[in-house]
Amino acid sequence: MAACGMTDRARIEDWLAQGGLPQSDAERRLLRRIPDLTQLVDGRVTDPIDRALLGLSEPSCDVEGLANKLRMGIAGAQFPNQELATMELTAKESGDPSLWVLAARLHAESNPSREAQARMALSEQALPYVFPGELHPMMVDLFAIGERVIPALHVDWIRKITTWMGGALSLDCKMLGLWFWPVLQCLDGKKLARPLNRLFSRTMPEGAKGLAAAYAWRLGLDLPENTAEFAEKDALILALVRLGDQVQPT
Repeated sequence: MAACGMTDRARIEDWLAQGGLPQSDAERRLLRRIPDLTQLVDGRVTDPIDRALLGLSEPSCDVEGLANKLRMGIAGAQFPNQELATMELTAKESGDPSLWVLAARLHAESNPSREAQARMALSEQALPYVFPGELHPMMVDLFAIGERVIPALHVDWIRKITTWMGGALSLDCKMLGLWFWPVLQCLDGKKLARPLNRLFSRTMPEGAKGLAAAYAWRLGLDLPENTAEFAEKDALILALVRLGDQVQPT
C-alpha cells in the first residue's frame, strides 16, 4: 500500500481551495478528524447540523424530524432514552437502513438495557440467512455495540460473524453509512478481503469504492491497483481517511 504522506493532504487542500465542501455526512465526519483543514470551511458552512457534524458548532437537540435528530445525535447531541427508543422504532419501520443503524447505535450507546439486548442477540451463536442487500436485526445490533462485545467472543465465532457481515459491506458503502467504522478492526479482516475486493469491480455510486478502499486501508489489506483511476469523490474519501488516521488513529 502506498504511503499517504503529503499526497492526501494536497488532494484535500486543493479540493477546499477550489471551493469544495463536504456533500455527505460521511465526508463531514471524516473531515472533522482533521481540525486544521476543517477550519478552512468554517465561514462557508451555515447549516447548523452540517456545522455540528464538522465540529464547528455545538450540537443541539432542538431540531425536528427523525433524520435531523439522528444527525444531531451522531454529532453529539444527547437525547433522553425514551426518545431514543421511539426514534429507533420509527427508524426501523421507515425501511431506511441508514436511519435504522444510526438510531440503534445512539440508543445502545445511551441505554444499558438496549445494549444488553444487543449483547444477548450476538451471543446466540446462530446466524440466520439474510438475502443479499437486506439488513438483519442482528447486523444492526453488531453495528450498535460491536466494538464493546466482539473482543470477548471466541475467535471462531468472530470469523463466522465477520463472514456473515460481509454481505452488509456493499449496502454500507453504497449509502456511505460508515456503519463498519467503529467495529471494523474488531472483526477478522482477512474474512472481509473478498467482499471488499468484489466491490471494486462493480458499478457503484460515487464514494462507495472510496469507502471500501478506506476500510481495506484500515484493515491493512492490499488496495486495488486502480485507485489512481477512482472518481474524484472516491479518491477524496480515501484521502480523508488516510490523512485523518495520521491525526486521529481511532
